[in-house]
Amino acid sequence: MDIIQLLIQITEIFHTSITRYKQEIVGRGKYSNVTVNQLIYLEAIFHLGGPTVSGLADHLKISKASASIGVQRLIKNGLVAKTQSADDSRVQYIHLSPEGTELIEAEVKAFADFADRVKDALTDDEVKQLVEIFGKVVSHGRD
Repeated sequence: MDIIQLLIQITEIFHTSITRYKQEIVGRGKYSNVTVNQLIYLEAIFHLGGPTVSGLADHLKISKASASIGVQRLIKNGLVAKTQSADDSRVQYIHLSPEGTELIEAEVKAFADFADRVKDALTDDEVKQLVEIFGKVVSHGRD
């Protein structure tokens, strides 16, 4: 089997694992209205650690107006909140609410479970080699 086929199969396994966790958590009554785009916003807010709307827009490569509308929907759904900067009252930071955090934690759990599946299939030396290889791929992909 060539590398392309292997990468496709690994991606499919990973995608299935992530999708299952998201469906389980989003499928619950209080999260049934959450869209894929809203999950993308939540992930970005989590990784950016309290961005402004402008920072979120830049990260997602969307207009500030689109980011603002998306954030307002998340606020309405109780998934994020804004806090005012102590230094500049014109600046507001976006943070996950406990409900937004719960959604992101489900995704993190899915990543951890997938990593455990990979580690269970490999020896310790193979895991070290895989980490080294993935590190090279990631470094190369950022160029």
